Amino acid sequence: MFDRLKPPHLRLAALLVALPIAALGASTLTSRATMTLVAHGPIQAGHSAVDCTGCHENSPGTLRQQIQANLQYTLGNRALPVGFAKQPVTSAQCLHCHDRPNERHPIYRFNEPRFAQALQSIAANTCLGCHSEHTGARAEIDTGFCQSCHEDVALKQDPLDVAHVQLAAQGNWGSCLGCHDFHGNHARSAQTRLIDAYATGEIEAYLSNGPSPYGTAKTYEAATE
Repeated sequence: MFDRLKPPHLRLAALLVALPIAALGASTLTSRATMTLVAHGPIQAGHSAVDCTGCHENSPGTLRQQIQANLQYTLGNRALPVGFAKQPVTSAQCLHCHDRPNERHPIYRFNEPRFAQALQSIAANTCLGCHSEHTGARAEIDTGFCQSCHEDVALKQDPLDVAHVQLAAQGNWGSCLGCHDFHGNHARSAQTRLIDAYATGEIEAYLSNGPSPYGTAKTYEAATE
């Protein structure tokens, strides 16, 4: 039968066969009992008590409507697809728990035109630019990322015993996180002596889901679901 169909009709026939199968699979795999089994990988320690649905929200509409919308998208009759069963995770889900008034680097700030060049090297205008769940890591980024925005670090009253401008000239950008907590939520003060800075290995271990060198005291705790 299929060898007598023209290419557009063949594609439609294939979709009509595949979509019911996909619908059955989606209804099974998105049940609470099986979502953990099909996760892409381990979650970071800080999210161990968070339910899957805390980040993976249901897509609008019924499963039938989602299938119809994506079918229309495939046929070229719709501009955008829709999330199938679950919506894509965005910064909105992150900020639902982690939005706080003392955020030192809020993502909306990086939408300002002055950061356009920096965004070419680091997607700082989205939480997902550094944080990607199901990798087991707290953040996946090189420790020298501060260079993207802070190449000009000359300070009139530099509190550090080794001038920031000197560290920048040496290309020692990995030392930034040795004193500075990027989000600014740990209840602590930055070091004033370079010798007291946390070692790069400690920072890398922390970003890889290890213990925090900045301590456990937080100014604001993350909200719960």
